[in-house]
Amino acid sequence: MKRLIVLTLAALAVVAPASASGSLRQPAVPGFFQGKSVGYFDYGPIKLRAGNKLAPIWTVTNPASGQHNIIDTVPGRDGYSPLWQVNKVTFKDGVTPRLLTSKADVDAAVKAGDVAVIRTSTVVNCPVLGFGQKKVTGFSGGRTIHYYDLGPVKVAPGNAVVPLYTVTNPVGTQQHNITKDTLAPGQTKYPPLWGIIKVTFKAGVAPRLLTSYAQIVKAKAADQVTITKTSLVVNCPVV
Repeated sequence: MKRLIVLTLAALAVVAPASASGSLRQPAVPGFFQGKSVGYFDYGPIKLRAGNKLAPIWTVTNPASGQHNIIDTVPGRDGYSPLWQVNKVTFKDGVTPRLLTSKADVDAAVKAGDVAVIRTSTVVNCPVLGFGQKKVTGFSGGRTIHYYDLGPVKVAPGNAVVPLYTVTNPVGTQQHNITKDTLAPGQTKYPPLWGIIKVTFKAGVAPRLLTSYAQIVKAKAADQVTITKTSLVVNCPVV
């Protein structure tokens, strides 16, 4: 990735249901963190309401070869958020672009008068991969999937949000959340914003393990469960 806008367009093209054609794997995008390479998923711009935790990301608009976006925090560190506010870094006329691999490099270039930095209102959803993040187990079409649970997001209208069903009175600890769409084995290309829908077994009905949306529909048709849509949206990239 040399320019954020290129990745943004690519990300918008892949945020689609599981039935979409093409690769099933969400590509890991390279970035820089304190002089080292990191990988992240780029889901493109996200529309937010006020009150979300953001972190800065720097993108060079006229980069040297090998330039990637720059972050200054990662999972497990203070200040980390998968929601990044974009800062555009531009080398000034007459200055030969050079590789910038850290916030310190950007700050030094600003101090030297070599670059201009413009903070934008654009926020992108780009969860960083690795760094010991716990993978949460879920169900999709009767199969096990895994995802990062990055917590609630205060979204504005206009985002792709897919349903995630959670059983409020489960049969036991083996019950996990369930996607509506059936993901193919190994699929990680899937919208990361999930709207929570509660599934509750009715009084007198013995809870049982549910591992697919089809089972939820069948239980609903048999008048065994209630289904309640909530306003809660979580950021959960499949990994």
